Amino acid sequence: MTAVKLDENVPDSVATVLRQAGHNVALARDEQLVGANDEHLLNVAASEGRVFVTLDLHFTDIRRHPPQATPGIVVLRPHAQTLPLIRHAAVSLAALLLREPIMGRLWVIDDARLRIWPGASTG
Repeated sequence: MTAVKLDENVPDSVATVLRQAGHNVALARDEQLVGANDEHLLNVAASEGRVFVTLDLHFTDIRRHPPQATPGIVVLRPHAQTLPLIRHAAVSLAALLLREPIMGRLWVIDDARLRIWPGASTG
């Protein structure tokens, strides 16, 4: 089980999918974090030991939001932000959290793949 914090822009159906898979989910909306700046959201998630999940592409900027200082950052990037495609990405995320290490990493999940930063070392 992974502790997760969902950004305010993530639909509630993502929380449902993750909870059904056994993950502990907190919602920024339920914690009066609506409208909070990116750094504050990420700091709150990190202080709680939660992976931060968002649809916000700004979180892929590793210079601004270094994932090494966090339990992990996940950006869901389906080719269209429709509920069915976001839910599909959430199903992928729920399974990935059970088998892939995320601590200190950035995951970008699109329709067909998972991109991870930093990637596996080759040495």
